[in-house]
Amino acid sequence: MTLKAAGESPEKEIQPGIYLKIDQGASRGLLLDERMSNLHYEGWGGVLNFGRRAHRPSYIAEWSFARLQFNYSKPAHKNTVVENPGAGLRYRHLKKLDLSESYDFYAGLQANIFGNFRLAQRLGNSFLFADMVGELRPQAEIHVSSHFWSRNWYIELSAAASLFGYTVRIPEYGVSFELAEDGGVKIQGYEQQFLLPYNYAHVTTGIFIRESFGGNTNPNWFRIGYKWDYYTMKGKHSLNMNNALHQLVLELYFRVK
Repeated sequence: MTLKAAGESPEKEIQPGIYLKIDQGASRGLLLDERMSNLHYEGWGGVLNFGRRAHRPSYIAEWSFARLQFNYSKPAHKNTVVENPGAGLRYRHLKKLDLSESYDFYAGLQANIFGNFRLAQRLGNSFLFADMVGELRPQAEIHVSSHFWSRNWYIELSAAASLFGYTVRIPEYGVSFELAEDGGVKIQGYEQQFLLPYNYAHVTTGIFIRESFGGNTNPNWFRIGYKWDYYTMKGKHSLNMNNALHQLVLELYFRVK
């Protein structure tokens, strides 16, 4: 195994342009929502994403318009199945930094809005549990090429972590009451809070192998790899939320401009 020669960029097969991005894959979810129950849930599901990527010599800018996921999870007790759909919208902008000739390094930020929903029809305390989160996250990527097994491999590693955000959680633990403007009673069934490092963490890492379609003259390309997406949230009354998603993903990129 050898790294690329000096001056040879791992980006040489990606032509600058605008790309349509389609992701799909399988996922394995691990879930604990102490507002819902004290059981750990796990199960299989899938992910699907559509996006637009602007790939330039000095930066990457990408929109993800429909980040959809679904997991069918259950604990050891088979009668408490939880359906776990999710959806989101994300924009990320990464600037290429000239740190080394051995690899390409990108750093930047992503703005992320997503909802994670738990549908627990067989639990008696409630049917719907949800986190609706908006956040800002620093992100870094390393792109490197290696030669082994008689061919060149283009490997991309990425990591992102939460900086801060804001959430609405449904429902709140218990039910709180307050007076409405007309003097009646208004029921508050949700909880709002700022998300800071002491009460929230969201980490995403990934490793991918990139290949082109049909050789260097074809502008279209794809990646296949693994993602780990984990977030945890401390709620009121010491009722916390932990959600981890292991994903095997195929990403397709088609040049449109």
